[in-house]
Amino acid sequence: MKRKKIVNPCMCDVGTVHPARAFAEIVYDEGKGALSIHGVIGPMSNGNCRGSAGQCIDEIRAGEPLTDWDREMLDHFCDIWEQWHLNDMRPYSSHQNKLGWDKLANKEVTLYHYRLTMDALQKQKDAEWAALRALREGKAFTPTPEQSMFAALPSSITVPEPLTGKELEYYQPTPKTSYNVIGPTETKTLGWLRQNEHPDGLLCRPCPVCGYKYGTSWIKEDVPQDVLDWLFALPDSTVEPAWI
Repeated sequence: MKRKKIVNPCMCDVGTVHPARAFAEIVYDEGKGALSIHGVIGPMSNGNCRGSAGQCIDEIRAGEPLTDWDREMLDHFCDIWEQWHLNDMRPYSSHQNKLGWDKLANKEVTLYHYRLTMDALQKQKDAEWAALRALREGKAFTPTPEQSMFAALPSSITVPEPLTGKELEYYQPTPKTSYNVIGPTETKTLGWLRQNEHPDGLLCRPCPVCGYKYGTSWIKEDVPQDVLDWLFALPDSTVEPAWI
């Protein structure tokens, strides 16, 4: 059984003379214990909308509360929305949640992309050709330490800190081109990075308590009953939206 409620908490600025009504639909699947909330700002009869739709939490939070709502209610509603939407699709275990991994997962970090310099690429090719010539001539090939070093260098690397010192003799920042839209740096959150990509990466990191590896399955976090009671006690919308 699904419990549903549509609320009309505020008016939102959509960049025109007149603000637009914001609506949100609250759905709780009692069988699955799953809560979902989605919104729309300024719904229109043709299926479009004057503002944002879906997870438009920030826009609704910035709106002007309507009758039966006040700023405290609106902020609390948006806090619940942010915290409990899709509560059955958590990437973390309860232990990881208590350790603060849910918040740490959203921390943004910068990754640095490098590729071999033209000089290093040439020395790498020279080492490979030397080995190939020896093979063709039926001769034994013993690479020099320098040839072994250049042959082993990866053509590109991604690191969590800018390169310094000796490594800069072999690598240069990856340029942004038509076929490489990322360029020399990239911003990602820790929840989408493994530890071999960033030392603080959480993806697939095992929980120190239960061993569950972060992000390897969806885990349900039960919505507290007082949260559900508060949501479904909110005033129903007195305006029929074009769609929700």
